[in-house]
Amino acid sequence: MSKRRILTTFIFPILLVSLLIIVLVNNQPESYGLLELSEERIDFGTVPEWKGQVTQTFFARNTGKKTINIQNIQTGCSYAEINGPKTIQPDSAGTFNIILNPQYLPDNETTTTAILFTDSPKTPQLYLTIVAKARRFASLSADICDFGEILPEISYEKHIRLCVNEPLNTEEIRLLPPDYPMLTWKLLPDSEENYFNVTIQLKMSMIGSHIDVFNPVKHDVLFSTLLTIAFPNKRTLTLPVTARILKPVNVVPESLSFGVVNTGINPSLQFTLSSKRDFQVVRIQMPKYIKVVDISKVVKLETDSSHYQKKYEVTWDVENSPILLREEMQITTSATITPIRIPIYGYIQAETPSDQDE
Repeated sequence: MSKRRILTTFIFPILLVSLLIIVLVNNQPESYGLLELSEERIDFGTVPEWKGQVTQTFFARNTGKKTINIQNIQTGCSYAEINGPKTIQPDSAGTFNIILNPQYLPDNETTTTAILFTDSPKTPQLYLTIVAKARRFASLSADICDFGEILPEISYEKHIRLCVNEPLNTEEIRLLPPDYPMLTWKLLPDSEENYFNVTIQLKMSMIGSHIDVFNPVKHDVLFSTLLTIAFPNKRTLTLPVTARILKPVNVVPESLSFGVVNTGINPSLQFTLSSKRDFQVVRIQMPKYIKVVDISKVVKLETDSSHYQKKYEVTWDVENSPILLREEMQITTSATITPIRIPIYGYIQAETPSDQDE
């Protein structure tokens, strides 16, 4: 048999078949896993937070030809976690549980997006939206009870609504601490079901340990405390209570300075006492060479019904005074326990020889 015949009969067909096999092998479609979720959004609705965790399920089906590995699941929040299988075989489904802890849910409806990470090149990430809203066991109509600006020895009152979403014996609800010297409160049912009215009264006393707090020389004082509403199922609500305690009587200016003065002149300065309630000046203590006169009727004061004012003129008798004036005027009023203290400063300039010659 000739070489040409051997080539055409055996060699070329073998090479052709081999080439065809290589082409067919290289062009075979690659198999992938393909994951599909049964739902892309799960809404838990309104969840009672006092009843503990709630669970919903969803399915993930592998419609591909290759096993899929679940590499990681991120929920993007602290109130939910997702548990499920680590691998899903071809043409099968895995069941996943969403465990929701409503205790950590925000008060308003909230949305988070969970991500499932897989090793499938076709579906490397799948997204699931989770929607939920917490319903609290109890809630207050205000986050803080702020009395604003108050004066001592005057009673102030605030009203706050309490909502309880679970039937219980209201007689077992306690307001803590039960005995507070400046605060009193009571709880009464509201006309609307599941609601109660909480009445809080605040009255700051100037007697006892609080006497220094109301020293009129000091600045306004901030008051704050924390009330606790305790329920029979051991649940609690806290309510901050705040107020700004005003000085009973304000002094403007808080000190008087005559500066340097010459003999033969009796200089005068003025100061004003003001308060948000009516008051009387009981006594004024001062050195004999300082004269204080009430000029409230002479000087027209601001007509503001929310303020009471008294204006005084202070005159320094220079001839009968020591050279250095460094005294303190003490004013006792019907609105204060401790006297109002007003420092008074001044200096008498010595006469020069030229002044004596004249």
